[in-house]
Amino acid sequence: MREQLVLLLQLQQSDIKVRELQTAVIQLPARLDPLRKVLAKLQGMLDGERTKLGETNTWRKAQQDHIDRERDLLKQAQNKFQASKNTKEFNASSREVENKRKAIGDRETELKKVNEAAVQSTSQLEVRDKDVEALRTELTNSEAAMADQLNALNAQLDEAITTRDAARSQVETQWVKIYDSLAAKRGFAVAPVVKGVCRGCHMTLPPQLNNILARMESIETCPRCGRLIYRQELLEGPPAAKPEGAPEGASKDEPPKA
Repeated sequence: MREQLVLLLQLQQSDIKVRELQTAVIQLPARLDPLRKVLAKLQGMLDGERTKLGETNTWRKAQQDHIDRERDLLKQAQNKFQASKNTKEFNASSREVENKRKAIGDRETELKKVNEAAVQSTSQLEVRDKDVEALRTELTNSEAAMADQLNALNAQLDEAITTRDAARSQVETQWVKIYDSLAAKRGFAVAPVVKGVCRGCHMTLPPQLNNILARMESIETCPRCGRLIYRQELLEGPPAAKPEGAPEGASKDEPPKA
């Protein structure tokens, strides 16, 4: 049974490495998510500003066309003014000329302000466009560099899976089934016993069970957590001293350590 315990421990370590690499493969691309979000936000703002500028330019053209038509009407009013034959026609054509001039002047003043604002917006848009392009280049370079890291991680993952599968093939089928069931429920299936205490759940084992473990003639389970257990000092040597202040216990996803 010692050999099966050793093989189960090797399988567990292989499983841990596979899970760690799988997590790394998933998490690595996500590191660039903040940069992608910033880029998407800035691009959205830039597109919005560009749309507004386009609408402004359309309005400017329409206003300029309107002013041109008003100028044509002004010329007609001036001709009418010059052709006045009496006081009534003179006064009417004079008011029409003044009204046309005022309307043109007001539109030109408004158009001038909009033109100045449009020029400023265009300059700002060019600057922001360069900023967005620089950020896009940074993201592209980061993704290229990350692709190399991801390829390396995937290569390590493939190797770890191969190692894990080889370890599984050496464990007897009955123990593989028990191992898989415990790993699914508990996160890890095999736990060491140190000084009579299961390091998976911290239960003090009955002395008789501890003595059975010492003989290593069978594979036993913890009465509390159900994990496969073994006397650590018999397989791994004496436990290392725990640093002062180190936390007790182990997480669901990591096997307890000495």
